[in-house]
Amino acid sequence: MLQRNIKKIGGDSAILQYIKNRCFRIFPALWFAFILAVVLLLYFGIIHFSSFFNFDLWKWILGQITIFQYYTPDVLRSFGVGTPNGSLWTIPVELEFYILLPLFFLFLKSISINTKFLVLFLFSVMFNFLWTNDSKSEESILDKLIGVSVFPYLYAFLFGGMMYLNWDKIKFFVEGKVGYWCLTYCVYCYFFNISPGYHLEDGTTLFANLLLGVLTISAAFSVTSLAKILHGNDISYGIYIYHMLVVNVFVQMGFVGSIFYLLLVLVVTVIISTISWEFIEKKALLLKYKS
Repeated sequence: MLQRNIKKIGGDSAILQYIKNRCFRIFPALWFAFILAVVLLLYFGIIHFSSFFNFDLWKWILGQITIFQYYTPDVLRSFGVGTPNGSLWTIPVELEFYILLPLFFLFLKSISINTKFLVLFLFSVMFNFLWTNDSKSEESILDKLIGVSVFPYLYAFLFGGMMYLNWDKIKFFVEGKVGYWCLTYCVYCYFFNISPGYHLEDGTTLFANLLLGVLTISAAFSVTSLAKILHGNDISYGIYIYHMLVVNVFVQMGFVGSIFYLLLVLVVTVIISTISWEFIEKKALLLKYKS
């Protein structure tokens, strides 16, 4: 996206437009998810209006509406699985990547973008290996903070970026090949008795993560009927930020241990995500063209 903006606008104005575009995409729905979380916490009696005099709660509120979504005070631990909206811990990781990306263009202009991505990819992999081995003995506060930063996971973003940049060269191996990639992924994980994970203990975990990435992208470009059903409505972000709120409501109400409840969670999440797209996200995205 930044590369397209730079080609279209040029210079620093492209970066400013890029930042505004990202903010319009991320924060409106994120703030709505925060409002939903507060309403649910009040409804289930986890917090009361008097709780707003609690400083820890205000730290959580500040974190939810900015870039520190991973913080959860003890006063909220009794809701659902222990965090009101646990999936949001990846929001800071995503935002850090969006901040780092324009810096790559600003300070490494003389290097080709593929070279930049490859060098940073290797750096992130090595960083993750060192972080994983360091946190094995005893996880310090620094280890926890690193775990919610972009650096251990940067390689995954960059791998996707390299696929995008070289799409014309690799699309033959990806489009319409989801069955082959699914089989390859399953055989690999079974053979090495491994599954994807945040911690890269060795190369097998790294390769499993990359295979899963290719499988996901292949699925997106192979199962095209879903795009027709959605009619251009992008509910992926909504599913990402709302699904744990729905899960926590079901857990709080004791609706667990049944496939029916799982399917109901999916249906409710899709409904909320569709409403969010129509009335919040789509309208917010229109603002980026007016700003």
